[in-house]
Amino acid sequence: MRLFRWWLRWKQSRGHGVHSPFAFDLITDVFSDRHTFYAFHDLPLLFEASDLAEYAKPYFNRLSFRLIHYFKAKRILEVNAFNGVNTSYLLAPSSDIHCTCVVCEDNLNLTDIVKLLPEDAKSRCELVKALPAANSEPFDAIFINLKEGEAIPESMINYLLQVSNENTFWVIHPINGKENKQFWTSIVKEERFPITFDRKKTGIAFLRPSYYKMHYWI
Repeated sequence: MRLFRWWLRWKQSRGHGVHSPFAFDLITDVFSDRHTFYAFHDLPLLFEASDLAEYAKPYFNRLSFRLIHYFKAKRILEVNAFNGVNTSYLLAPSSDIHCTCVVCEDNLNLTDIVKLLPEDAKSRCELVKALPAANSEPFDAIFINLKEGEAIPESMINYLLQVSNENTFWVIHPINGKENKQFWTSIVKEERFPITFDRKKTGIAFLRPSYYKMHYWI
């Protein structure tokens, strides 16, 4: 089983056997993209200056940037923003982006990161301690940062679906822990997510009702 999954991941990560134009373009233009952006150079320097370099996750941070840039997402919800490093990458693609960050009471690093952002970025980052109301305006992208060993109730999926629309995509990271994997598996099985991608430690799910149900190992 493990060998077959490795082979499938190797195959699909190159676009082989992927018949959906949407999935193929995403794999080749985003997941396999090797182009660099200014943020990939500027932001690490910012973190080094603030002693936050240890919190950076280059692969995940850059993937976050590429997804926001590719889909031109403007309204982002980040659940469990943690230290705020990835928040900086979410805001970097465009000055039109607004990010609502749900943080814990003991999370102080995010406010430190916000202080270091350019003035226009500071005003586009909203720190909240509770999830937005279910009837709020839908988000274009939802990033869910999972804690190791923390069980996520499946009711969270139903809530987040209420603040999503048919074009919203979700990014879940990491998905390789026991509890984290259970949450991710629930999303993969959810019929309202016809297209899902497993990127080893990161899961990406799309609410595209006109597409057939497909799961990819990339």
